[in-house]
Amino acid sequence: MSISRAAHLGVAVLATFLVRVLVRFKPQRWCPPAISLRLFRLSSQATNAITTADLRRRVPAAGWTSRTDLSYGPGRFDRFDLAVPDRPGPHPLVVWVHGGGWHFGDKRDVLPYGEMLAARGFAVAAVNYPLAPRVRYPAAPDAVRAALNHLREHAAELDLDPERIVLAGNSVGAQIVSELAVSGTSPLRGLVLFCGIYDPVGLDDSDRMFEAVLESAMWSVTRSRHWQHSPVCAEMTVVDKVTADFPPTFLSGGNQDPLFRRQTPPMAQRLHELEVAVEEFYPGDEAAPCFHEYQTWLGTPAGAEAFERVVAFLERNLGS
Repeated sequence: MSISRAAHLGVAVLATFLVRVLVRFKPQRWCPPAISLRLFRLSSQATNAITTADLRRRVPAAGWTSRTDLSYGPGRFDRFDLAVPDRPGPHPLVVWVHGGGWHFGDKRDVLPYGEMLAARGFAVAAVNYPLAPRVRYPAAPDAVRAALNHLREHAAELDLDPERIVLAGNSVGAQIVSELAVSGTSPLRGLVLFCGIYDPVGLDDSDRMFEAVLESAMWSVTRSRHWQHSPVCAEMTVVDKVTADFPPTFLSGGNQDPLFRRQTPPMAQRLHELEVAVEEFYPGDEAAPCFHEYQTWLGTPAGAEAFERVVAFLERNLGS
């Protein structure tokens, strides 16, 4: 291990320890997000690196081609990576938005998953967006909407089919893409939503770590310490805005995800009430619990099954 990498890992381990201590004092109630979110971000880097490295090991050696750091706009965060199948196009497209609590994460975290999907016949654009605490709402959904518009406008040169698009997201990424769907972004053939947030007020019913991190992020993006009562929080809530026109949806979360109980089942119930086509997958039991972002661990039975279910959902709604 290089000295630089060891130093970064050491900082991440120290930050994780400090965060574990900090969350006992409910920093989301008093510590400005400009401070707390930077510490939370440091503590998440080591875990993200491990997860991405595990995904990378499982990407097929052939069947896809990637282009990285493509631009969809002039801003610092206006970048995307694109994985396309090694076959003639135009290709059906999955636009994937990464998670990270509105304050960390990167397109490279989901690119290996996208390359695996590209090997199965689907182009995947992994999109970056501006992060808290630098920006406030609606910077993230506006950026993803701009990326989607760019991909449609440049579909011919990128060998994509602008009429066959699915939006996908994990964690906060699922909140962002579902918000775009309720705003009338079209045409969409479907949504893939993993471990998402569909009612931010319910975040105060998660475990101590998730509550501290995500409530701090909500304070930042709403610019209100009492964010639960802000107009922005109401705008970010999607479970009460979905209509019968919502796209066909693949909806999933692990049984031990701290966000699961107050987020995913209420969203599923609402979609069923509206008779939206929805496929649910909730893996895990006492012997093999599934936590937040379980789908990234493709070496587990639940992660592997989730991937195959996503492929089947895309084949039904996009073709291949």
